[in-house]
Amino acid sequence: MSTVWDRLRAPRGEAALAGVLMAAGLVQAVVSPFAPLLVAAVYVVGTTLPLAWRRTRPVEVAAISSAFWVIPLDGFPLLGFVTALLIFYALGAWGRPTAAVVAVAAFASACAVVGTLLGPEAPVAAIGAVLVVVAPLLAGRVVAWERARNAALAEVTAQLEEERRRVQEAAVGAERARIAQELHDVVGHELTLIAIQAEAAATALRSAPELAVGPVDTIRETAHRTLASIRRTLDVLAPLDTVQPSYDGLDEVVRRAAESGIDSSLVVSGAPWTGQAAVWLAVSRIVGECLTNAGRHAPGAPVDLEVDWAEDRVRVVASNPAPGRSRPAPGRGLTGMRHRAELLGGDFAAGVADGRFTVRVTLPAEPVRVLR
Repeated sequence: MSTVWDRLRAPRGEAALAGVLMAAGLVQAVVSPFAPLLVAAVYVVGTTLPLAWRRTRPVEVAAISSAFWVIPLDGFPLLGFVTALLIFYALGAWGRPTAAVVAVAAFASACAVVGTLLGPEAPVAAIGAVLVVVAPLLAGRVVAWERARNAALAEVTAQLEEERRRVQEAAVGAERARIAQELHDVVGHELTLIAIQAEAAATALRSAPELAVGPVDTIRETAHRTLASIRRTLDVLAPLDTVQPSYDGLDEVVRRAAESGIDSSLVVSGAPWTGQAAVWLAVSRIVGECLTNAGRHAPGAPVDLEVDWAEDRVRVVASNPAPGRSRPAPGRGLTGMRHRAELLGGDFAAGVADGRFTVRVTLPAEPVRVLR
């Protein structure tokens, strides 16, 4: 029962407006009659009372109210035109579906013409009666169209804002992954060297303390170098294009690894490109990670490194003995190398064959950044 009442209940403001117009019409029917009192009262109530539901039931309100226009009158309520304008504006602004709106508008126009011809006005007044229906109806449709367009624009704006937020989150995530990878490559490599030297120092302290001086000095130098590398990495997080390549850096990476007991042979063919700092940084990090992995998973085993610079690509191949391993052990190092290669549009492969663990990375001369 309450549900039915809720559906029938008119908005308070609309009900008050209908009440005022209805009261004014009834007062006119008494003071300045435009029809017999009973007929005038029926006309006023029938045309103004539905106004209370003009927003919630615009089609029904327009149909019911206009049906009373066919009652013959000797005049017209002074505020009757205001009531008609409000009702048919509401029909244009909130009436749905369009077919029902058109049908009701045609019905109301016909009622307006009939009511005019039955009244004291000249037949030409029927044109004005039709305009009372059509003009506010069209105004309401224009307002409805603008309202729908604004709602659509607001929805598109909200979607664009959501998309912008997602793009920003993706960019932040990619940058975080880049930072994490840079720190892993720098800290992981250097800490591996420190760990190796620390073991050597511990062994020397137990047997020949004077031999511990060399490893301790190496640990000190590596720690200072690591701090400097971390500072450079945090500066970075400058765009990669601002990184200045140092083409003798691979020799330095190999030399530091050798000092920590990771033997390797480096063969570089071709000439490194200029202006490709991102590719150079990736090559340097990949070589360092390959040496670190070898020192961690195959201590004492020599690493063969090849870096081949061609016109259209650079290829990095690292190979070392892998006794007892049938496939590469998953870890952040391999994942990071794969990520670096794919980020620049290159290829990555790693596997164990014939007792050797081999990493192959190919990077194009014109890197294409890919967000994944």
